[in-house]
Amino acid sequence: MLFKLRRLKLYLGLILGLTLSFCFISSIAEAHRPAFPDGLNKSADTAFELDDIDISQAIYQVLDEKEQVWLSFYPEKSNSKIATIQLGIPVLEETKLFRPKVALLSPNLKQIDLPFETPDGFGAIVYESDDGIPIREFHEPFTNTNSWILIEDEFEILENGIHYVVIFSETNQSGKFWFATGTREVFDFSSRSELNENISKVKSFHLPSTSLTNTVTVSEKDNPKQTINENEFEQEKVDLDDRNYFKSASGYIIGGVVVLIVVLIFIRRRFT
Repeated sequence: MLFKLRRLKLYLGLILGLTLSFCFISSIAEAHRPAFPDGLNKSADTAFELDDIDISQAIYQVLDEKEQVWLSFYPEKSNSKIATIQLGIPVLEETKLFRPKVALLSPNLKQIDLPFETPDGFGAIVYESDDGIPIREFHEPFTNTNSWILIEDEFEILENGIHYVVIFSETNQSGKFWFATGTREVFDFSSRSELNENISKVKSFHLPSTSLTNTVTVSEKDNPKQTINENEFEQEKVDLDDRNYFKSASGYIIGGVVVLIVVLIFIRRRFT
């Protein structure tokens, strides 16, 4: 009997460990793989190369006044023929009116006028926040940060070869942004110190900045449907945080309970 009790305790310990591991991995799965370019990617020649565009990843940068941020990717490195286009900004007073745009450059696209030079033979399509579509707020539970999602779209890839993603502002605004693409989660189980460092960087990125003193603001007249009422925003942020927190937590709890029930059934059958 004593032997059986010891084995039961061992099984329960394993259950607890598996449940905690499940919750930890699930929380990581909700976060994009972060990258923090050095800020030198201001032209096609110095573009920051993205990973396989099917892999969930987020680029955190600052768009400087009168400049662009250049990213690049090679479709042949991915099995996906769809590139996810998602642009967000931290929920901050300084970014409330910040409205950067995204240009995707490809040889098969029609050439259009852009406020910056493009490589020969490349056309482009421009994505921007639409006045008719409300800006979506997003809470990332793993880093506990809040963002406004300005752009969410997809681009169908028709040919291989280098493609560019350019984040720019036609009104020469400057500000923090993140660009995300991909949906497939890949776990490399990096060291805990590296994981904590990335979390710290993402959290710091979402804090108010003291260096963006030259930010160009846009009047409410220019963006009538893109402005945010302070009281409404604060209330919506609290409600959204609560909804996202409980949605995330409930998912982990349900998964853990399911695992616990299955293992307990197994143990009961084994000892009866």
